[in-house]
Amino acid sequence: MTVRPLLAEQGYTVAGWIREQRLARCRQDLVDPAMHHLPVGAIGARWGFPDPAHFSHAFKAVYGMSPREARTARG
Repeated sequence: MTVRPLLAEQGYTVAGWIREQRLARCRQDLVDPAMHHLPVGAIGARWGFPDPAHFSHAFKAVYGMSPREARTARG
């Protein structure tokens, strides 16, 4: 069996699953005190979101808050 049917069983496309994983890594970096020196846009770019506006929109669609709000709410 290939990856595509396995992901489809969980309600994902391959691209959707990859995007969710990248956004989760962004979220981890945003709340990591060791990453606080990096601008929010740099964290998005680091995980494949080079356009800050697109990153913010995608992040908010999944987590219900902007990346900046997520960073502020970390602690």
